[in-house]
Amino acid sequence: MANRRVDTGIVCRGKSYSFTVPMGIDVNGKQIRKYLTWTPPEGLTEKRADKLAKEEYLNFKNRCKGLSSFNENMRFKELTEEYFKVFAPNKLKPITAYNYEKMIDFHFMDYFGNKKLKDITTGILTDYFCKLTITKSTGEVVPMAPSTVKRIYNIMQSLFHFAVSQGYLKETPCRGVILPSKDVTKDEKRKYLLEDELPRFIQLFEGYSVLNTIVKVLLYTGMRSGEALGLQWSDIDFDKRLITINHTLSDVGGKHFLTTPKTKTSHRNIYITDSLLEILKEHEKKQHELAFMLGGQFEHPEMVFTSESGNYKDRSCLNTSFKRFLKGTEFEFMTLHCLRHSNATLLLNEGVDLKIVSEHLGHSDIGTTANIYTDVLESTRKRTADIIAMKLANKTT
Repeated sequence: MANRRVDTGIVCRGKSYSFTVPMGIDVNGKQIRKYLTWTPPEGLTEKRADKLAKEEYLNFKNRCKGLSSFNENMRFKELTEEYFKVFAPNKLKPITAYNYEKMIDFHFMDYFGNKKLKDITTGILTDYFCKLTITKSTGEVVPMAPSTVKRIYNIMQSLFHFAVSQGYLKETPCRGVILPSKDVTKDEKRKYLLEDELPRFIQLFEGYSVLNTIVKVLLYTGMRSGEALGLQWSDIDFDKRLITINHTLSDVGGKHFLTTPKTKTSHRNIYITDSLLEILKEHEKKQHELAFMLGGQFEHPEMVFTSESGNYKDRSCLNTSFKRFLKGTEFEFMTLHCLRHSNATLLLNEGVDLKIVSEHLGHSDIGTTANIYTDVLESTRKRTADIIAMKLANKTT
């Protein structure tokens, strides 16, 4: 099919239209042009397609005039290099930057690495994220969990927000991206302990061990595991029964170090019970005995939780030990983070004010808590209605 000139700068080539926008002359006297290929929806008449093409050309021309100073020809891999050179060291925690870099390399580079930023559209991103899959240990390929897709998408969103802030693009293609939604027909694994399960679960961790102590600290306080592993003895006021969250333990490439908590509101005080106080005192005594045996080889006597050699306690090893301990029990579904969820669920079910629970957990705002515990709050609201009905019935009898 022959090419057909539709208007100035617009040529129809088969089912597609080629747009050409002149952008002036460069320092060498060479004409600068910008190009775009646009394909109209199926089923349009030639007259209707030409009209839409003219509208699209005008939009493209306006974007070009506004983008003349933008680096839209930058490739995705060049954007990530700038991101980790400029943004990450100043705006991200080291552990977050480390994880982002690994995720970008694993999920994005093969597909997006050599693409120009101007060629990464909202539609392309929607298609990419909706088709993400994982391979199970059995070899079965299944769609990636929507919550995992959302975490990966957040990294892409951060990259393109950076691109816009630095003038590489006028607007982010992440705006309007459609992500896969939860399959409401699937039963999700429960992420917290039910009240009647608590005695059986706690009984599994009777007797002294470092693992038992950490599990009880997490369950009693609702701390994040990194916050517990970042505790120093100076953070615990035994007289006031108070723990202050000042640090979290991070691991970047196998190197451990203390950093500030996740958010500003994660700096908080947590009151503890007499029973947890006694558990911590016993742990302190056992740790002093171990430090005495190892002498100067005990690296971090200031830390509440350490490895057997006195080094920082590795979170990954702790997770593995916890899962191994629960294997074969009714609580195999539990993770260390489930202990935090269990703590919050117990508080909310007992009617503790949402704002207090939010502050107790160190969330950045009350909305975060409400979003995470939507189902629990709904159950509490229903019980509230029952309580009111019961009280009113008692008043009228």
